[in-house]
Amino acid sequence: MNRAAVPKGSYGYIISGRKTGLIRTCILTGFCVGIFLLGLALTGTNRNIFSIIAALGCIPVGLSTVNMILFFRAKPCSEKAYQEIESHRGGLSIQYDLEMTADPTNFSIAAITVFGQTIAAYTEDQTLDVLDAQKHLRLQIGISSYHDYHIQVFHD
Repeated sequence: MNRAAVPKGSYGYIISGRKTGLIRTCILTGFCVGIFLLGLALTGTNRNIFSIIAALGCIPVGLSTVNMILFFRAKPCSEKAYQEIESHRGGLSIQYDLEMTADPTNFSIAAITVFGQTIAAYTEDQTLDVLDAQKHLRLQIGISSYHDYHIQVFHD
């Protein structure tokens, strides 16, 4: 496991994912282009085993590119909001930088916590439909057989 990576649910996860995704995508693309150019330089044509290896190398490049794009579309928790939440944390376990995907839309949740039968989430996305986000959370916890939770999503 990469010790420099920020764990999922921790503050800074989205920013870290953006950086590592960009670096990984650039390195993988460079390898594919390098292998293709090496084959072209050695044989003088693109009809060689190096071209096949480079083409197969495009599969992980594509996966890495999609992952990177998703990280760049996600909205991370701001430093100001993080400091404010941490100052009131107490003993609560808080998850940061969450992007919940649903069929019609995605929900950017800056922070979420559970206390007893209450789930409290905070979003900095002013365009987020709070009622849809609460409905989606209720559906997801219902799938896991958790019922009778009070769910509240807050804006600024």
